Amino acid sequence: ERPVLVRSAIMGLAAAAFIAALAVFVLLRWYRHRTGFAAGGAGGGRIVASDTGVEPAALLRDPALGLRGRPDYLFQSEVAGRALFVPLEIKPGRRSRRMYESDAVQLAAYLIALRGTVKDAAAPFGYLQYAKRTFKVGLTRELENRVRAIVRAIRDGRGAAIMHRSHAIVQRCVGCSVREHCDEALR
Repeated sequence: ERPVLVRSAIMGLAAAAFIAALAVFVLLRWYRHRTGFAAGGAGGGRIVASDTGVEPAALLRDPALGLRGRPDYLFQSEVAGRALFVPLEIKPGRRSRRMYESDAVQLAAYLIALRGTVKDAAAPFGYLQYAKRTFKVGLTRELENRVRAIVRAIRDGRGAAIMHRSHAIVQRCVGCSVREHCDEALR
């Protein structure tokens, strides 16, 4: 009777493992269909670094601008016959059909820092993933100039005696960590 119980337990565990594997498979297919993102990135490849805990994070640096950052994921992908590094930034709370400028600028900063870190092995594009859509962002001259202008403004602001509010968005003010010290807070 004992061998029958052991066999039944093993069969039950095998069935549970199969059901769990099937559930993971179905969940990954659903996620890819819903977001356009696969485990290998929108362009395929393998994850080499992650700021989400999947792999150790990679700190990207551009010494010329003084930029540093860690993208959510860094892939190594085959692009036109070359192995290139491609950043991916995840914004799961974004449901917009269009890309936010601030997100494109953030990804452009990662692309500049990536180029400063890995030189010719840096892809000239990266991916921005929202809840229902994945955008491919190319590092254009215009976008790079926008990042440079923001870096200059931040550096200029650090030396300024007074920094003025740079927006008219009440929600940003409500969540601001220096709101109680700000003379220009909205509402």
